[in-house]
Amino acid sequence: MGDREQTAQIGRAPGASPSLLTQTVAGRLREYIRSQDVGPSGRLPPERVLSEQFEVSRSTLRKALTLLATQGEVTPAAQSGWFITNVPYGPPPRQLLSFTEMARRRGLIVQTRVTHQLTRFASHEERQRLQPRDSDRVLELERVRLLEGEPICVERSIIALWLTPGLDDESFVDRSLYELMSSHGATPSRSDFIVSAALAGSIAPALDIDASDPVLVGEELSYNQHGAPLHLSTSNYRASAYRFQATLTAARGGARESHPMS
Repeated sequence: MGDREQTAQIGRAPGASPSLLTQTVAGRLREYIRSQDVGPSGRLPPERVLSEQFEVSRSTLRKALTLLATQGEVTPAAQSGWFITNVPYGPPPRQLLSFTEMARRRGLIVQTRVTHQLTRFASHEERQRLQPRDSDRVLELERVRLLEGEPICVERSIIALWLTPGLDDESFVDRSLYELMSSHGATPSRSDFIVSAALAGSIAPALDIDASDPVLVGEELSYNQHGAPLHLSTSNYRASAYRFQATLTAARGGARESHPMS
């Protein structure tokens, strides 16, 4: 007899106590959570779908989910359903998404605090990578990004203003940088992204962690729709809250393919 049939039979068994049924369904849900790919959002299917899949009533399913919530495994969100607790945050494989867009796909609210903003000439290293003309300037921007009020990332960006004229007059509080750059004529279309590990150090207070706690450092160089270098960024993520995914394929002819995390 399959697991689904066993669950259905328990639901129909004479004298089966609600607590036993709730625990049984909670156990099946726990196995489901650990075995299924629910995507980067961590959002479970709707209660209607789950109740049909496990062949139990929605009230029984809700009791089981509530039991898992008391154990810290799932979290309810008003009008949005149920989410796996502490699913690492990160972009889907091979997709260029802004922090804001990734959060929206998870049904989460993004807040942004601007801690530094300056228009200036590019440094020597920035000139090599962004390729400005002598009179061109960059926007230096530092922001703390929060999800549901919890600080997730300290983000330092250097943006090519000659490709995004007027961008430095915008407010960057609770705004998507990618969307703002697109509205000023430069849409991020691809990016080179490197991930490394480090200690939080001086940025620890902004992330509400200890200086000795680990962070994941994402270094990015993005390009606009015409292939021109657009934007340099260094983002320090709380290690417990961020996941970077990559899809690897074997190169033909026995050649080795470099690992994107190296």
